[in-house]
Amino acid sequence: MNRSKDFLIPLVALAGASFTTVSAEMMPAGVLDSMSSSLSVDVSTAGLLVTGWAGTIALTGIPLVRLTMRWSRKSVVLASLGVMAAANLATALAPTYAIALIARMVAAGAHGLFWAVVVAYGASLVPPERVGRALSIVLAGPTIAGLVGVPLGTQVAHQIGWRVTFAALAGLCVLCVAVIGILVPPVGDGASRPEPERWDRSARSVLLVAGGGFFSLIGYYAVFTFVVPVSAAAGIGGAAMPGVLLASGIGGFAGVIVAGRIGDRWPTGALPVTALALAVVTAGMGMPGGPIVYVVLVTLWGVLIGVLPVVLQARVMRVASERFRNTAGSILITVLNLGIGLGAGLGSLTSSLGLVGFLPVIAAVVAMFALAPLAVLRSGTREDPSESAAARELRHAE
Repeated sequence: MNRSKDFLIPLVALAGASFTTVSAEMMPAGVLDSMSSSLSVDVSTAGLLVTGWAGTIALTGIPLVRLTMRWSRKSVVLASLGVMAAANLATALAPTYAIALIARMVAAGAHGLFWAVVVAYGASLVPPERVGRALSIVLAGPTIAGLVGVPLGTQVAHQIGWRVTFAALAGLCVLCVAVIGILVPPVGDGASRPEPERWDRSARSVLLVAGGGFFSLIGYYAVFTFVVPVSAAAGIGGAAMPGVLLASGIGGFAGVIVAGRIGDRWPTGALPVTALALAVVTAGMGMPGGPIVYVVLVTLWGVLIGVLPVVLQARVMRVASERFRNTAGSILITVLNLGIGLGAGLGSLTSSLGLVGFLPVIAAVVAMFALAPLAVLRSGTREDPSESAAARELRHAE
């Protein structure tokens, strides 16, 4: 395969898988009321289907990557999708809440493994100077999941039943296995990696990048989790919320589209600038300015959260040595899930104290801490021996 020209179809296949897995991850949020009623538990208990997902990924991400280190990346992706198919089918057939929760936790472990490897897989299909654009294709899947997959699955659940939705997700996982098996070439063959990955000098840079993403996501999810009351404090009525969320979603899709070129054009500067801009816009959402200004800021907020994952993951792939990429992916998915959970917790604490009107500013202050590890990274990687030659060339050309 000519990696400079023939990568589009494999990357679209991986994007389809990322769309499917993230749709499965987010789906309970749209059908929680139906699931709680069907499984004879209250909504707060059913909510553990969501929180348990992030906790499972945080606990199992790195160990599962280590266990599958000798496998090729393609084998890991196919196996994780196969487990997700079985787990989603088990969720659809679950007679009790306990079985549904166990099935969701199994799916979460497979999802974490998938995301620890799929970014490195996509990056390995293209030359180093096109990593950003490659990842913008793969990471378009989650954005489309939020815009299309979850609303469509929710509609199916309300019209036919939530079990049909999860059965359909199981079928999509099987379809992804077939498509990737046929269309995506193997890379990182286990035979070429006879020894397990070990932490090397690039691990420090990976941890610094992950630290930047950690603080950014705490700030973002603190507000996103409570975006309805935050919007109400800004003068946005409940009837207008679908439009506000749509504006944010469209902004996110636009951000993913441009993120690849941004990340490739400014491989070292794109991430800190995006993190700073996200913090500033988040703070602006808590300032007086009226509904129109607020909607504009929410749209920009969506654009920036569309850009952030692409430039973040591209930066990780560039600072990680080739041998450390899979472990780097597992570190990143673990740290980011912790950031998401802590962000929701920060929002909940702020709301419980009656300070929801100040939440965007509080969240922005936390998000600004992302700049500290990124500044250390920038100052410490000028002659980093673990950085690839291609990455150094890109950085010096910037």
